[in-house]
Amino acid sequence: MAKEEEKSKPEDKGKGKVDDAKHVNGSKETAVNGKDGKKDDIVELAPEELSEEDQKLKDELDMLVERLTEDDKSLYTPALEAIKDSIKTSTSSMTAVPKPLKFLRPHYEKLCEAFDRWPQGAERDSLADTLSVLGMTYSDEDRQDTLKYRLVAPGKDFGSWGHEYMRHLALEIGAVYLKRLEEDKDTDDLTELTLTFVPFFLSHNAEADAVDILSELEMIEKIADFVDENTYPRVCLYMVSMVPLLTYPDNDRFVRTAHDIYVKHKQPTKAMSLAIRLNDMELIKADFTSTKDKALKCQLAFILARQRIPLELEGED
Repeated sequence: MAKEEEKSKPEDKGKGKVDDAKHVNGSKETAVNGKDGKKDDIVELAPEELSEEDQKLKDELDMLVERLTEDDKSLYTPALEAIKDSIKTSTSSMTAVPKPLKFLRPHYEKLCEAFDRWPQGAERDSLADTLSVLGMTYSDEDRQDTLKYRLVAPGKDFGSWGHEYMRHLALEIGAVYLKRLEEDKDTDDLTELTLTFVPFFLSHNAEADAVDILSELEMIEKIADFVDENTYPRVCLYMVSMVPLLTYPDNDRFVRTAHDIYVKHKQPTKAMSLAIRLNDMELIKADFTSTKDKALKCQLAFILARQRIPLELEGED
């Protein structure tokens, strides 16, 4: 009997640990299940503590929004200008939402309702300009509010909102353009808007964005009207590098547009290489006869000879 009791002690001791572990695990599982398993349980997070400076900014923006919801129209313009200045002058990291946009987001629906109530006028256009920027923080992708309010607000100075805003606007234009094509709707307003901010992309070393949005709207030929002596090399380089990724007829349009840009900026050797790529004898002949410089003509002749392309010319040529 004594031996049996002694044998049972280690077993009981082990069982006690297992039972304790099960009990502990069970309590943990209950806590987890109580948190994730039950949909009715809502875990409330502690409100974020704001610094004194951030709290002051939040209170100021809340006050400005309240002014926009009042009946006194004389308060609208100063309040909107103050909100715009706060957004434009805010600084943040590349991965963080600017604090003014973060603090204004809870008021977004209230501002949209105010926009619907206001009559046509300068104040309503200014509010649309502001809502177009705030629309970037809205998670519903089907609304495309950035583009919606931009089409309402006239003017061409919206590049002052910054590069990220312009890129977001371009993305929404591309999405809405495809949707309208499927629904067989007019797209003239989208093309006109796009042409107004292409110069912004080109002047801010964003040639790729300019080419992409024009290509998406099927008007890549328009890029030739906006490039200058400083931007055309990068534009053409990007366009030619994109050709292997495109299908016909887009690849042909890209090469021809780049060729025309090189011709416009008097780069016959580069234009000649693209004309050969197109296998267009008329373009090849036009590029060869576009210059009277003998040294340059010799270079063009060597390019043709290397590709074994005969060219019949008249007169001294």
